[in-house]
Amino acid sequence: MLDDYFGRTYAGPPFLLFSAQHLVPLVAVAAICLLIALLTPRLAPAGRERLRWGLVALCVANWLGWDLWQLANGIWSVRFSLPLHLCTFAVPLSALMLATRRYRLYELLYFWGFAGATQAMLTPDLSSTGYNFPHFVYMIFWTSHGAILWAVVFAAAAWGYRPTWGSILRVILATNLFMLFIGVVNWLTGGNYMFLARTPEFPSLIDLLGPWPWYIIPLQLIGIAAFVLVYLPYAIRDWLRPRAASPVAPTPH
Repeated sequence: MLDDYFGRTYAGPPFLLFSAQHLVPLVAVAAICLLIALLTPRLAPAGRERLRWGLVALCVANWLGWDLWQLANGIWSVRFSLPLHLCTFAVPLSALMLATRRYRLYELLYFWGFAGATQAMLTPDLSSTGYNFPHFVYMIFWTSHGAILWAVVFAAAAWGYRPTWGSILRVILATNLFMLFIGVVNWLTGGNYMFLARTPEFPSLIDLLGPWPWYIIPLQLIGIAAFVLVYLPYAIRDWLRPRAASPVAPTPH
């Protein structure tokens, strides 16, 4: 019976894009973001701290839970199980950001989360694996990607963190340095972290961007455009505000 929910194979109906099993968790993740944004400033300091450390625990549980599931099913491998895709790396990074209150980590996670994790949730690769509700892989996919956004929203609501135009430049630099590191890891392990070594095995937007390694260039341009897009709400708000109230980013920790 447990294999039906935790095993390597799944015998139920496959996951389908824009089915109820896709739209319901999308709405749930967005609703929790809204609740955190609205309720966090109204919580007493002790309640805010409980929420903060609860989110830390959620991130750590998702990070370790994914590894434990792979180990239990005998499929853990350095070729694809290290937390080195953008979203899998962002989960433990979210725990670290919440625990340390480091603004530079918040900057990174804001753009990786709202430009990256949201795209992953809109086109989840669950459609290629077939895992569906209530399988463990399905559940951890949504809670791990959601946790990145919830951590970012909490930092904004609790500590007043927000990105700036300078944040985009820093995140572009940090992302490219991370990509160089991933390229070395892929070369050493034969893996395909961040899909930098070859196109994904399942259909994706990358298939339309040309052969390896040329698709990496338009992929970066799309990423930069996505960073600018998710910054626009702040840019528009700043433009509408009086010049005297120009934004000042929190002092980096």
